[in-house]
Amino acid sequence: MAGNRFPSCSRSHSAPAARLALASALALAVAFAAEDPSDPWIDRIEPLGGQVATAVDVTLVGSNLELPATLEFDSAHLTWQSAGSDGRGSITGRILIGADAPLGPHIATLRTPRGLSNSRMFYVDEFASTLEAEPNDTIAAAQAIDLRPQTIQGGMYELRDIDTYRLEAKAGERWTFDLRSIEYGGFLENDMSLLDSGGNRVAFNDDRDEYLETPFIEHTFQRSGTYYLKLDQYRGPQRVNCAKNCGYMLRIGILPVAHAAFPLGARAGEQVELSLRGRWLQDVERIWLAPVRRAEYYRLTFPYTIPLRVTDPAPRRLTVDIEERSADRVTGRLTIPRDAPRGLWRIWTESPGGSTDAISFEVSDMAEPDCDKAISPSPEGVACNSVLRRRDEEHEYWLELRAGQPVVVTTLATQLGLPNIDTVLELFDSDGSLVAEHDDLMSGQGTVIGNPDSLLYFRAPRSGRYRLLVRDRIDRGGPDMVYRLRIEEREPRFALLAAPENLNVKTGATERIDVLMMPEPGFRDAVDVWIEGPPPGVSDALGQFRAEQYFGPSGDGDNVVIPTAFLDVAVAADLPAGDYPLRILGRARGGGDTVRAFSTLWIGAPRKRNDVRRPLESVRLTVVDPPAATEDEPVGETLAGGSE
Repeated sequence: MAGNRFPSCSRSHSAPAARLALASALALAVAFAAEDPSDPWIDRIEPLGGQVATAVDVTLVGSNLELPATLEFDSAHLTWQSAGSDGRGSITGRILIGADAPLGPHIATLRTPRGLSNSRMFYVDEFASTLEAEPNDTIAAAQAIDLRPQTIQGGMYELRDIDTYRLEAKAGERWTFDLRSIEYGGFLENDMSLLDSGGNRVAFNDDRDEYLETPFIEHTFQRSGTYYLKLDQYRGPQRVNCAKNCGYMLRIGILPVAHAAFPLGARAGEQVELSLRGRWLQDVERIWLAPVRRAEYYRLTFPYTIPLRVTDPAPRRLTVDIEERSADRVTGRLTIPRDAPRGLWRIWTESPGGSTDAISFEVSDMAEPDCDKAISPSPEGVACNSVLRRRDEEHEYWLELRAGQPVVVTTLATQLGLPNIDTVLELFDSDGSLVAEHDDLMSGQGTVIGNPDSLLYFRAPRSGRYRLLVRDRIDRGGPDMVYRLRIEEREPRFALLAAPENLNVKTGATERIDVLMMPEPGFRDAVDVWIEGPPPGVSDALGQFRAEQYFGPSGDGDNVVIPTAFLDVAVAADLPAGDYPLRILGRARGGGDTVRAFSTLWIGAPRKRNDVRRPLESVRLTVVDPPAATEDEPVGETLAGGSE
C-alpha cells in the first residue's frame, strides 16, 4: 500500500412542564423548533464583513429588532456602537474591529428587550472593502472598480438581480476572484463569468469544487484592456431563494491556491513534515495553523466524522518552518506541542498578496504507526494518512481484529476541505469474502445534508487478520486525493443536537426545545435525554428515543429523517430575567458515555432543507419580561432554501 509520504418545528406555549412528545421521525426540513414570531430575528448583517483594524458601518435587517439593542460577539476584539434605527425596523450601528482580531468569520447575536436573536456571522478581512453600487445589472451599467486587492461587499436581494463590474487589466497579470457567501454567513448561490470588452466569455465558474457551491476564478490575462466580471444567481428549476440573506464577499487578490495538505493530521507532541499542494505556491512566505473557531466549520454536515469542538480555545498559532517552495508545492516542519488543543486547526498561508486559508488539519491523541504493517485497533485509536496517487489505485490495510470487539473505521477528507475525493471502505475476511462496506455518510452534498466521507462499523465474529481497502468511488487519483483514516476499537456513537440556539421565555410561560439524535451506522440502542440540573425556577424534562429509530434519507431524497424528542421547559413566574444556559444530556440505555447536546447557528432559510450551520455550545435560555406590546404577526411565506 501507499506509504505515509506525499508523492511529488413549532414550539408549544401551553404544554405543562416537563411534558415530552417524541416524534418517531421528522424530516430535517421541518424538524427544528419554529421561531416564535415575537422573537427578534436577524435576516442578515449588511455588509457581511469588514477590514481588520477599521470601523464598519452596518445594518441589521430582520424583524422585532427593538431598541435598546446590543450586538454581542464571540470575540473581545469586536465591539458594537449603536446608531439607532433606519425607521423601517432595521438597526444601524458600527462594528469596531480591533487590530488583533482573528481573520475569518465571527459569531454575532443581538440582545433586545424581547430577548436574544438568532446568530449571524461577520467576517474579519485583511483586504479593504468596496461597496457594491446599484444599478449594475448590465455591461452598460457596470460598476467600475480598480483591479487591486480588495473585497467587494455586495448582495442580490431580488431574484432578477445581476451584478456586473468593469475593470482594466494588463497582459500577463494573474488575479484570483474568490466569491464567498455560504461560507461567510450568507446563503446566496451564484455563478461568475469573466468577459472581454466585447462581452465574450473568457472564464467561467459555478461551483468551485464538488462540495462548495460558490464560484472561484483564477485567471492570467492574455491581453491588456477592459474586462467585465458578471455575477448571476442560480436559476434552476427549484427557484432557490436565499430568504433575504443574500449577501456576498468577492475577494479580488493575487493569492496562492492550496487545494490539498499532507498529512491531514498528526498526534499532539509530534513533529511532522507538512506539505501543501496547489498553484502559485512559490510566493508563500509564511504558513501557520490556528485552532478552528466555531464560526470556521465550513463543512459541518450531519452526520459527521469531523472532530467537533463547540467551545473556542484561546487564540494560538503554530508556525511551519518552510524548507522548500515550488509553484505547485511548499513543504516545511511543523512541531505540535503536547498541550495543543485537540481537534481541528486551520492552515493559513501568507504571501505578498495577502493571507488565505483553505484546508483543516486534525490534532489528536491517536497513535500513528507504520501503516504498511498490520494494525491492531485500540480504544485510543490509530490514524493513517495517505493519498491515492493514480487512477484506479486502491490502498490495502491489514487489521488484526479480536472476536466480538467492535471496530469503527472513518475517513476524513471532504470535511477537511479536500475538493474532490469520495472515499469508499471495503472490509474482507481471511477467506476473501466482503464482510462490511461503506461509501457516503449520507447522500447529498453542498447545502443539502450529507458528505462523501465514510464510516464503517464491524464486529468480528472471530479473531484474525482482515483486509481493508480504501479507494475513490469513481477511481480517481492524483496528488490532491489525500485522506486521513481513523481506526478505533469502540461501539458506534450518537450525537445530540438541540434547537433553537436561543430560547426566549417569558416569566410564567412554557417553551419547547427540540432534541435531534444522529446515530452512527451500527448504533441501535434506546437513548434517554434530559436537562441536567436546571436552575431553580426552571422545570426539568425527560425523554427517550426508541431503539433502532430510522435515521436516513427521506422519500424525496432531499431531506433526512431524524428522530426528534420535544422537551417542554416551564419558567416560574418569579424567576428573574437573565440568561440560563441549559445542559441537555443523553445516554444509551445499554451504557456508554454521557453525550452532551450542542446547538447550531443556522445560516439558511428557517426550517428549509439546507444544512449550512455552525456548532454552538448549548441552548441558551433567556428569561424576558418585555414591556406590554402587541406582538408582530408572522411575516410572509419563506421560499425553499438549499440547492442541488
